[in-house]
Amino acid sequence: MLDRETAAVELQRRVVATLRPSEAASTETLTPDPDRLVYALRQIGYSLEQALADLADNSINAGASTVLIRFVCRDERIVRVIIADDGAGMTAKELQNAMRFGSDPDLKRQSLGKFGMGLKLATLSHACTLTVGAWSKRRVSARRWSLEGIGRNWSSEILSPQAAGTLVRSPLHPVELSDTGTVVIWDDIDKLPTSKGGLRYTLRSIHRRLQLHLGMCFHRFLENGRLQILVDQQQEGEAEHRIQAPITPLNPFAYASPGRAGFPKVFSVALGRRHRLAIEGHIWPPNAESPEYRLGNRAAARQGFYFYRNDRLIQAGGWNGIVQSEAEPHGSLARVRIDLPPEMDDLFSLNVQKSSVVVSPGFTEAVLASQAKGGMTFEEYRHHAHEVYRKKDRKAARAIPLAPRRGIPRALQRAGRDLINPEGGSVRGVDILWADMPEDEFFRIDRVGCQILLNSYYREKVLCGLKASGTDAPLMKLLVFFLCEADFDRKGSSSEHRQKLKKINALLIEAVQMGRG
Repeated sequence: MLDRETAAVELQRRVVATLRPSEAASTETLTPDPDRLVYALRQIGYSLEQALADLADNSINAGASTVLIRFVCRDERIVRVIIADDGAGMTAKELQNAMRFGSDPDLKRQSLGKFGMGLKLATLSHACTLTVGAWSKRRVSARRWSLEGIGRNWSSEILSPQAAGTLVRSPLHPVELSDTGTVVIWDDIDKLPTSKGGLRYTLRSIHRRLQLHLGMCFHRFLENGRLQILVDQQQEGEAEHRIQAPITPLNPFAYASPGRAGFPKVFSVALGRRHRLAIEGHIWPPNAESPEYRLGNRAAARQGFYFYRNDRLIQAGGWNGIVQSEAEPHGSLARVRIDLPPEMDDLFSLNVQKSSVVVSPGFTEAVLASQAKGGMTFEEYRHHAHEVYRKKDRKAARAIPLAPRRGIPRALQRAGRDLINPEGGSVRGVDILWADMPEDEFFRIDRVGCQILLNSYYREKVLCGLKASGTDAPLMKLLVFFLCEADFDRKGSSSEHRQKLKKINALLIEAVQMGRG
């Protein structure tokens, strides 16, 4: 009996092993249910900032120098999101391809696209209707997807030339869509609810998230002037105002001097027989308080690998299996910069949101086996980073002089560093930024964030008609910096000192209200 059962199992194994597709009796086409499929696609998991970064990738691929992200509001809701750029635009045929699910991606080596799905999935993760209008070769075209159209067997609307022309001629300062360019519109938004704090709080929270994510992802483009990204909010039905906030670069490696002499170290990683990848091991200086180190107050979680592809940051931190504890505080100063060359695309996969990298088998072992010039191993590098962290001394940090940083022109930043620390050593950067504050405050000192915050309510009067920018009012900002400099190293704040600051605030507000600037 046992022999017969064994023989039957062996026969079944052989049948399964030798079965070929040609032996099928017939075939049938199983068309996916569009309603169920689009529901699943909407759950892929794009955050708002990931979705908008994906659309910015398309703008960069099109050669855009300016990207505008606009939130259109009605009452207490965000009812429309517009993303416009001044890139090359698309012909009608190119737009048709771009709107197709599973479209042919841009396969150029320098392209930021990978899957040909980002435009659609990024939109559907937050809205029910996607409209795209494009200029190219002095011709305009526009198409629209809606959930209802998808449910009607993937039916996409082609807008009339008149409607398309109206769409791309809408006021979108500073983006001009007169000859080329693209505008993407999200309507019927159902995944951007207003928080309990109200619309104003929601928009501020969104801008903080965009500044962090887009500032990191595109910091190389923003730093060298290849790209500017502007964010604004408009009220539906009202004339366009031109108050916009630029996304500023947030470089995770922008420290003045390393935490240990001799760093960064370059490690040569052997990936199989054909490929070698150079990776840079950096050690941040201890006690850093800059936004580039804090990265949204999550410095410990930001240790690890920083993967770039065609200058775009894909993954910001994480050890991809190198260590067990990804956010162990002693590793907070260790960041590894990795530029993935196009010829290694087959060895490194990106998730759909382009926010993390799936490394090839053997990557972990190859990194651990790598060495820098002079023989330092990767584990020794991590040990150095841990050691610097453990030895950090807050008293020594207070001895490092303060210097103004973000908020004033770069030339003034350099001049300030040279004046304050002529020997070229480390400085602690203080950012001087506009922010929403109560009307009884002109400025506020944020010791933890190493910032001086100026009340944006008084910005227009301070500027006296001049254009607002990220580096406006430099004279006033420098004077406030020197006024507040000593406060950053105070061990505490007495009642007497708090009263003094309150009186200074009141006097400055009175001066501004007089209209003297």
